[in-house]
Amino acid sequence: MSLTNAQYTTLANHIRANIEPEVVAALAIRNDTELAKLYNLDTDFYVWKTSITPDEYRGAMVWTEVDTLNAGNARIWEWVTNYFTGNLDASDANVRQGIADAFGAGTTTRANLLELGKKLASLYEEVFATGTGTEATPGTMVLEGPVTLTQISKALNQF
Repeated sequence: MSLTNAQYTTLANHIRANIEPEVVAALAIRNDTELAKLYNLDTDFYVWKTSITPDEYRGAMVWTEVDTLNAGNARIWEWVTNYFTGNLDASDANVRQGIADAFGAGTTTRANLLELGKKLASLYEEVFATGTGTEATPGTMVLEGPVTLTQISKALNQF
């Protein structure tokens, strides 16, 4: 993903302000490869996933709970998943509401699906994420995926 100038500035400022010894050491000798590696490591900041495949969410289902859904709740679930063919975007509050509406609060399926929708963000993803970032209240990613060596170098060279 291409970054905006503002995002490059944010990334450069974060790297320069980072006090983690590994980042400080890599920045001191401009080891951009090491900086990219460090910024791609997971942190303790939770975010909602933007894509959960049908194979993943099918594995989280308790089929006896699916069998007990009333017609309205079953229809919600079918629409949210595009009849079990579409990926789920857990970062979308409306999708999470659909899961909550389809499956009752005490169901294992609901708990499994919401847990499946969380992941630990990389440091790079965390820099741009919004929200609390706790396991109970994950944040939302503004951008997703690994930072590249080129992006690190461009951020530090231009901003």
